[in-house]
Amino acid sequence: MPSTKITSTDVNQIEAKLKTFFSPMVKIEYLENCLKQMPIANDSARFCHLNLAELYTQRMMFGPAARQMEAAADTATTYKDKATFYLREISLLLKISDYLMIDKAFKKALLCANTTADKEAIKNYLKGEMIGLAREYELKNKRSHAAQIYERLIDMPITNEAEKRELMAKTASLNAKLGKLKEAIRFEQMMKHPIEERKQSRDADDNVRRISFEDLGLESL
Repeated sequence: MPSTKITSTDVNQIEAKLKTFFSPMVKIEYLENCLKQMPIANDSARFCHLNLAELYTQRMMFGPAARQMEAAADTATTYKDKATFYLREISLLLKISDYLMIDKAFKKALLCANTTADKEAIKNYLKGEMIGLAREYELKNKRSHAAQIYERLIDMPITNEAEKRELMAKTASLNAKLGKLKEAIRFEQMMKHPIEERKQSRDADDNVRRISFEDLGLESL
């Protein structure tokens, strides 16, 4: 088996040696060694991170793949490339429902946008990826997974009022099929009220929860 020892930090030579390996795990080991054992230039590091992201994705290791894509974005030299890599990171994070990291990657991508049109494109990308994954879950009869995504989209500013109502209808339908009738009714009722009324209702609920714990001297759960 060819050695994974590092002999060069040049992109072309790293790529040439990578082609001598057949096992994906050996390729991963070699690229990881490239990043760990010797200081390498940004273009070489970016090459390694992108290839590692692809290899991890092929093995359905989406968490490590997302981390490599984030690292690739950090080594990118243009805002366009950075935004592209952050969006790819988001696609991977969605597969493991890591919404905390999705939010971070989304904000980083927005910071790379130079125009309002670019920002809208990034927002539409995230919305499209989430809706696409939810529909995929529906086709696989993973209704609870789909409902969770739709619920998140309802609360996110990337969806407009018309889209929120459509998502509420979908969520109500999915909850009804799951036997969660109270939740289904709740989303049906939400559809009848404008966004400001829904926001006021949520704020009131938050105040009730805050009073019920803090004013009674109890720790929140």
